[in-house]
Amino acid sequence: MSIKVLLVDDEKLERVLIRNGFDWEGNGFEIIGEAGSGEEAMEYMLHRKPQIVLTDISMPHMDGLELSEKILRADRSCHIIIVTGYREFDYARRAVKIGVEDFLLKPVNVSEIAELAGRLKEKIRQEEKQVKAVEELKASVLADQDIVMESFFQRLVECHIPEEEARRKLMLYNCENLLQGCICLNIKLKEAEGERISQKHKRVIDLIKGENYESAICFTHYMQNILLYFTGSGYEKVKGAAKALHEALGSRLGVAATIGISEWNEGFAGIANAFEESQKALSASVFLGRNRCVTYKEYEEVMNQNKNNKEIDWEDFLFAVHNCLVDKVEDYIKEYVDLIRGAGVTDIEYLRLMTMNLLTRAGTTLNKYGMGLSRLMGEENLYKEVRRISTVDEITSYLEKVMHIIMEYHEGRKLKQGNKVVEEAAAYIRENLFNPELSLRLVAANIYSNESYLSRVFKKEKGISLIEYILKKRIEESIRLLDTTDLKVYEIAEKIGFRDSHYFSICFKKLTGVTVKEFKREKY
Repeated sequence: MSIKVLLVDDEKLERVLIRNGFDWEGNGFEIIGEAGSGEEAMEYMLHRKPQIVLTDISMPHMDGLELSEKILRADRSCHIIIVTGYREFDYARRAVKIGVEDFLLKPVNVSEIAELAGRLKEKIRQEEKQVKAVEELKASVLADQDIVMESFFQRLVECHIPEEEARRKLMLYNCENLLQGCICLNIKLKEAEGERISQKHKRVIDLIKGENYESAICFTHYMQNILLYFTGSGYEKVKGAAKALHEALGSRLGVAATIGISEWNEGFAGIANAFEESQKALSASVFLGRNRCVTYKEYEEVMNQNKNNKEIDWEDFLFAVHNCLVDKVEDYIKEYVDLIRGAGVTDIEYLRLMTMNLLTRAGTTLNKYGMGLSRLMGEENLYKEVRRISTVDEITSYLEKVMHIIMEYHEGRKLKQGNKVVEEAAAYIRENLFNPELSLRLVAANIYSNESYLSRVFKKEKGISLIEYILKKRIEESIRLLDTTDLKVYEIAEKIGFRDSHYFSICFKKLTGVTVKEFKREKY
């Protein structure tokens, strides 16, 4: 992009000489205009925003120095060149004080214009780069802040953050109104071909922000549903806003969505409780229908048909799912189905809702990976399968099928995590191989892993225990030292992390099949 230049002189001939004396356009500049007075120059400043102003110092009504002061008050980034026949020191001193860039003495020399233009061009380009870098940094900081805030709210609604820390962060983000009371809208978008879900999320969030809801907090939950928390608004008002939002999503964005609406909840625990209620409301869409608003009250109406108030141990059930304890999960499914059977409710829609109730809870174990049950199973497929259930017996087989898919996913993720842990452990061992204190406990502590878990995955991955691996690597190093140095046995033992040279000799023979002396003899 060309650098914009304004020429200011009450003598037209002087302006023509400066314009024609240098190939401005060929060198990346654009003469945007010529002004015959200071007043006219200020008009150009207002509408055309020149980056360089060459002005004569001696002009009627407003001289070049007065014009320079006005320009720099309006735009400090503008570069001003004074063109003058005056050589008096007072003018130069005042010009420098104002912030004038440089001088050109009359009669103007073409080579001086070229030199000054080249220098200014480089300076302006550097300034533009700096401005761009600052803007990019600001955008990056804002993006990072958004990510940090989103991460906080994701953990908050899942009860994965201590109350004291949560209260402090809510105050920091000016969201402490959540503690006074809130209602959660859980917006589940229908996945469709041709558009990534993240792109659809962005469009929806932009629409929500454009609505300027009073006292509302919006964020994406683990790249799945969009959560919209309302504070300071009554239940009926929020319910109306939810319906209006649902209509806007369809009419303005062409997006199909189901919105789960919680009850009004108060206090720290109420934030997570509102989210859980909204999740349950969404699960009721299996029989009430999707692409609509579903309230927690509607969910309760079906659930209240259950005459048996007993429940399984949900916390232990989720632990079993997450840790792939197949037998235990199947026992819980049997217990759950027995409770359904014992309730004596024959309504088919009730059976389907109870199925979704367990599936929804089990699906929360996937959230930590940015995965959801709908994505794992396929939203359409999940909906159709649950809709096919018509008997209690069918619940058992379907729940077992889905639980096995969820646990297989967990197994796959843990295998990848195990590989990463083993890589980190091997790297730490490599860097600290000669530390006499090196042990399973030390390695586990430094890579922030559990000793038992590390021991298990390390042996599974490497085929030997972590301690055997350390010993093997040390003996390999001792062989290298024996081959390349004249160090004594006790010196080598000490150098590679053995406190006892006798123990080193025992280990050496165990791994190589020969003693250190025999190895040396064979060497020579």
